[in-house]
Amino acid sequence: MAEKGSTSDQAASERCFLEWMKLQEDSQKELFQALSAIENRVNSNHEEAERQLTQLVDKSIEEFQDYIDRRMQLAKNDVSLFFAPVWCSTREASLLWIAGCRPTIFIRLAYSLTGYELETRMAQFLQGMKSMEDIAGELTPQQMEQLDSLQMRTIKEEERLTSELARVQEEMADQTVVGIAMRSMKEQIGIEELERALEKQDGEMVRLIQQADKLRIRTLNELTEILRPLQAVLFLAFSKKLHLSVREWGQRNDRRHGRFLNS
Repeated sequence: MAEKGSTSDQAASERCFLEWMKLQEDSQKELFQALSAIENRVNSNHEEAERQLTQLVDKSIEEFQDYIDRRMQLAKNDVSLFFAPVWCSTREASLLWIAGCRPTIFIRLAYSLTGYELETRMAQFLQGMKSMEDIAGELTPQQMEQLDSLQMRTIKEEERLTSELARVQEEMADQTVVGIAMRSMKEQIGIEELERALEKQDGEMVRLIQQADKLRIRTLNELTEILRPLQAVLFLAFSKKLHLSVREWGQRNDRRHGRFLNS
């Protein structure tokens, strides 16, 4: 029965991920269509356009929160699946940080989409080479200051959670667990103790995913609040495009090396 349940958990978790990727694809198209419509619109109502863009941003964040909530319920049944997901290509798996992406990637992408690295933009601005206000899509000095603050705070939290993950992993080699494992070679009771120890570790890993997901959604919320609506939609559209592209590249690479995904 346990084996059947495990198979069912894996199928449900994989289905959750694939549905999320399909939603990413649909959402990406919707965001790019909105950007194209604004680009081609002449003398449009600015306030109405901003309202529509803000709605799209809110919708994307709500969809991400919904995916996180659904995934969290599944992780409580079999958390290890999300640290080593069989539905991801090896390229995708190599980029994972606590069952997802690093939140600082959001900020890095936002900087990249403005056209220049932060240091280059600041140097040019201070030298009077260009006015940021006159360049569509570029960040203002205030936005750069806010993003820099967000990045520093996010890096600090990432480092804290990474240290927590290292602690949980290292606890597998402490004397208590090793002693239980050795007794399990001789006694049935040792096996039961080992299972309890592993269940405790599973609880720690679930807690880590919860905290990492909170950091991801908080960073995304703060980032899109710093950006203007048009910038936020541009960021979300390209972040989804990047996610889909990495998956496509990873699947192609796996096939080239004789590794085949189930989906």
